[in-house]
Amino acid sequence: MRRSPPKSFRKGKIWMAADRYLIGESTLDLSLGQLCRNGTEVPLRPKSFALLQYLIANAGRLVTKDELLSEIWPDVVVTEDSLTRCVSEARVALGDTDQKMVKTVSRRGYAYVGPVTKLDDGPVASASAQASAPEKRDVGAWRWIPALVAVVVILTLAGGVWYGILGRPQTNALPRLSLVVLPFANLNGDPAQDYLGDVVTEDLTTALSRLRGSTVISADSALTLKGKVVDMRQVGREFSVRYALAGSLLRSDGSLRISARLVDTQALTILWSDRFDVNRVDLLRTQDEIVARLASALQGELMQAEASRSPSDAASNVDAEDLSMQCEASSYRLAGEVAAPNLALCERALAIDPRNVRALVRLATYFGSRVSRVQSPDPEADLGKADALVTRALEIDPGYYAAHCAKANVLAGRHRVRDGIAAAERCLALNPSYVGAYRILSSFHFFLARPDKILEYADRGIRLSPRDPEMSIFLLFKGWAYFMMGHDDEALVWLRRAAAASPETPIILAALTSQLALAGQDAEARATLTRYLALPDTRTRTVAQWDYVPDDNPAFAQFHQRFRSGLRKAGMPEW
Repeated sequence: MRRSPPKSFRKGKIWMAADRYLIGESTLDLSLGQLCRNGTEVPLRPKSFALLQYLIANAGRLVTKDELLSEIWPDVVVTEDSLTRCVSEARVALGDTDQKMVKTVSRRGYAYVGPVTKLDDGPVASASAQASAPEKRDVGAWRWIPALVAVVVILTLAGGVWYGILGRPQTNALPRLSLVVLPFANLNGDPAQDYLGDVVTEDLTTALSRLRGSTVISADSALTLKGKVVDMRQVGREFSVRYALAGSLLRSDGSLRISARLVDTQALTILWSDRFDVNRVDLLRTQDEIVARLASALQGELMQAEASRSPSDAASNVDAEDLSMQCEASSYRLAGEVAAPNLALCERALAIDPRNVRALVRLATYFGSRVSRVQSPDPEADLGKADALVTRALEIDPGYYAAHCAKANVLAGRHRVRDGIAAAERCLALNPSYVGAYRILSSFHFFLARPDKILEYADRGIRLSPRDPEMSIFLLFKGWAYFMMGHDDEALVWLRRAAAASPETPIILAALTSQLALAGQDAEARATLTRYLALPDTRTRTVAQWDYVPDDNPAFAQFHQRFRSGLRKAGMPEW
């Protein structure tokens, strides 16, 4: 049944900015007078609905108990028990069991501090909370409210403007990889703390602008929306962007919680969300890491989102960039496997545009990695292909970070590991959030038999991208670092984790096979070897073929001999 708002709402004291709001996993629809959660209507008594509506209208600020009693029960005398019951019902309806959205301010009142996104066009929000108490608020007092109204101050992965409009007919299609990072909401309501949200917004805008092919709205433009309730569709139209990243910062006694979500400005769907806590004592030290972690996750999510909305690879209007982006996106789903089922997409992209840098680098990365992971049918041929491809890419765009990492793999394959480290560090300097550089640096320090450095880069990569599709490679190198240090039990723990994360990656199963055999677990070692040999992408089937030694330092030679002895003990043929 449709509910009418209370009198104070109809009198004009409260103007909601739209008919519908996205509140966490719920939708508040004022025109229908209903709250839906995950697509299902959640029943609420009229007063509880009115209370929730009022808190949302005043999101980000403390609403006193007296104010709520005056607004929700304007002509009735009720006790605070009625208010407490309505708050409780609103929390249950939102699924706010831990009170992270509707916050109680002891002995004073309540504040809505959760995410809010306006879904429809409507009047500009103006939260007027004139209680029955004699005090009056003058207009000047509202000047500081925008800093408190961290309603949805949005970490909007920041977008592209007027991409490709000149020289072609204007269309309604938004540019690919167009982003805007909107201001991070300061949910504590203290304007003196706004600076941190501004810094994260600016730094994240800079980090995301390094993503190849992206158009990123400047932080100066995004910050004009600070403290405002934003309509995602309107943001998409006004800035000509496909994506927005909504986020917030919430300080507690000893920590800072950072929340973010990537929103499609056309479909209004949440493509990705995450939150994490950092120690406030370490805030200055970890500030760059916070931005890098967000940027790293978002780069992968954006590539997959773009690939899913690109024209079908069979469509007549597909272009080279569409194909190369689909090819790159497939690598985010391979979870460390060497196989590349969509490799043909990059080859087709180059047939259309031989200068497509993204396709050149993806192919070079594939051929180089196949050699470094000892699964190449012809290492010299693969290194030759990778070298030619990445050389062309760097000639076209010497500033593309991923090209330097692809070049690093080629240098290591040519027994120039130290030069490869320099190339990988150049990649990292160009894009500190590119997690692939940390994998390469872990592997190169492995070739130099530096277990402390292996662990350093692997741990940094894991912190940077805790849900990385190639997490298993970091786990592999941690296992091998402990193997080098003689901590066999610890090595086995990490290698088991790597195999569990990516059970079809040949090099991981080979590492686990060897370690199990050396640990005396012969039956499991033989079973793991059988699994390894049965993998369709396994190319290295004898002990003799495990001959990839990119550096001749004695410590790595010792590791290599011990590793091969484990394979031999497990039953791998010598020749």
